[in-house]
Amino acid sequence: MESIINKVKALSHSINLNEQKISHFIIEQQFDLSKFSATKVGVRLGISDSSVIRYAKSLGCSGFPDLKLKLAALTSQTKKLSTQSVYAEIESSDSTQAIIEKSKILFANKIEQSLSLIDFNIIEQCAELLLNANKILLSGIGASALVAADINYKLIRSGFNVQFNQDYHIQIVQASLLNKDDILLVVSARGNTQEILTTIEKAHNNGAKVIALTRYGKGKVAQLSDFVLPYSYTEEHNQLGMVTPQLLQMITFDILFFKINTMTDPVSMNTALDSLRQFNDNTIYI
Repeated sequence: MESIINKVKALSHSINLNEQKISHFIIEQQFDLSKFSATKVGVRLGISDSSVIRYAKSLGCSGFPDLKLKLAALTSQTKKLSTQSVYAEIESSDSTQAIIEKSKILFANKIEQSLSLIDFNIIEQCAELLLNANKILLSGIGASALVAADINYKLIRSGFNVQFNQDYHIQIVQASLLNKDDILLVVSARGNTQEILTTIEKAHNNGAKVIALTRYGKGKVAQLSDFVLPYSYTEEHNQLGMVTPQLLQMITFDILFFKINTMTDPVSMNTALDSLRQFNDNTIYI
């Protein structure tokens, strides 16, 4: 499935209402905008045509006509797409096998959507920043703290100087102590958590760069960060308490982690691994 389609579907869950409206409209039209201009779409949705044009550019298009052309080339594929969430299709009468099959489709589709949102240039820039950072501070609260803890473990094993504390008050204090040679990496599922925004502000005040692992779109966290690693976020995930957002966040970071490992000094990594092995050898299990 093409990246532009996945971007439209991801933005249908955006915090930005205009992005939501336009995305839902495009999906309702089965991605066929051949009969519409930016002005007509704006009138239909009660928004300005400039908002429609900005939306097209946010998808990587030069303007609305370019968006129409790119979608037209994909019309044969998109006619078959369902606009319903898999959650809406799971019913009380479904067998366990049916639930497993529907879940398989959900996870596969969401992983595909998230991976298609990743810009390889951003991955390369973030990898370079992390490799050259004096210190990396991780920030995340709630379920996102679980993802931050996973990232913390991976980076430590690779020999990086990393800090992470699950207490968000301490995260804010640590961010205020960063400098221009440090990196703040924040994890935010919905992209508008106030504590994370405060952490970003503190880091920026001291000249530190910020990398955000957050939902695709114009969330506040994304807007305030220097670099964004996006993933496909669906509100139903949060409402149902599913682990899907955390899995997608981890997979998105793993792409960056794979790149980092191709560039990491093997001496630093071996030193970190040797320390872990020595610790494990000396650990007494009861």
